[in-house]
Amino acid sequence: MGCLSWKYQVLCLLSFLFHSTPSSLSSSLSSISPCSALLHFNHSLSLDKGASPPLDTLPYYSDYRYYIQMCDNSYPKTASWKEDTDCCSWDGVVCDKTTRHVIGLDLSCSWLNGPIHSNSTLFFLPHLRTLNLAGNCFDRSLISSEFGNFKALTHLNLSFSCFSGKIPYEISHLSSLISLDLSLNDGLFIETPVWKRVIHNLTQLRELLLDETNMSSIRPNSLMNLSSSFTTLSLHGCYLQGKLQNNILCLPNIQTLDLGKNENLDLGSVPKCNWSSSSLKVLDLSSISFSRELLDSISNLKYLKVLALDNCNFTGSIPSLLSNLTQITYLALTASSFRGLMPLSLLNLPNLSTLILDNNQLVGPLPNHCIVRMVMLEQHIMLKRLKKNAQRHGGKK
Repeated sequence: MGCLSWKYQVLCLLSFLFHSTPSSLSSSLSSISPCSALLHFNHSLSLDKGASPPLDTLPYYSDYRYYIQMCDNSYPKTASWKEDTDCCSWDGVVCDKTTRHVIGLDLSCSWLNGPIHSNSTLFFLPHLRTLNLAGNCFDRSLISSEFGNFKALTHLNLSFSCFSGKIPYEISHLSSLISLDLSLNDGLFIETPVWKRVIHNLTQLRELLLDETNMSSIRPNSLMNLSSSFTTLSLHGCYLQGKLQNNILCLPNIQTLDLGKNENLDLGSVPKCNWSSSSLKVLDLSSISFSRELLDSISNLKYLKVLALDNCNFTGSIPSLLSNLTQITYLALTASSFRGLMPLSLLNLPNLSTLILDNNQLVGPLPNHCIVRMVMLEQHIMLKRLKKNAQRHGGKK
């Protein structure tokens, strides 16, 4: 397909759109090829390495947030797209082997910069099943209501991409969604009617990440309506407020639960569930009010690998029961008002690689083997940081 060919198709289509009625608009999608739509979408944006910075350059994110899209190895995927080649062979593009429809588009961390308008030819790809635009910068543009027309989408990731404004109602039309990630878009907010429709309509949803989305108008108890099939719920720093009187910690399939940095959220009493059978692997309850009894119950989560309880304002000593978390790799208890001796059994946990206890009032000497253990933990953290810096600057170590 030559340059003149795809540009001519786009010009003809745009001219048609200005004179189309809503009923005829859907038929216009067939008048431009998927390759032409992708090329026009690419040419509507610029490439800027600064649009895809590594997440660990932000002070808020710690090593444990490994499950969020990272941009350490970003590069401009669309720079290799050629007009005279089949777009099914392009970097980041996946096509159905039989129909040749574009069904997957992964342009995460691709240096894309510029707004995505509602007339973008991105929306002329009606067969998309997975769309990942995470780790770019779309100039604080709104999330267009046109995203709601991707009826076949199962995975949508728009995280860390400079979107702003309200989440459109049309997102709730994506009834096939399994995973939705709109996290880390500063200035994004969701209103109650949209939230209710998302919970009610997206019955296939298993993963929901809205970190740093303003949810201040959402009643916490609406989380009671989440499907029992949820595996990931991440609402870090979402301005949730009030009492959460449900058994959200007892969702039978939940593996990642992050409610941290919601200072006005109260978890209330300990839910009655079989903690030892829980699938939880990542739990962040930082800056949330909850009882000492709940803290003791957490020690029964035998599959837990990551636990962040910073700024939780406890009293007394660190519970020795936390040493039951034999799978734990990351434990953060920063600024949680703990006093007294630190349980030395914590330092003997076999998989622990990161232990953060600063800004507490702990006392007492450490045996030599514990000092060695803490030095090893510190060296492990430093090694991880050195590896990240080496990768970012093109190093091989």
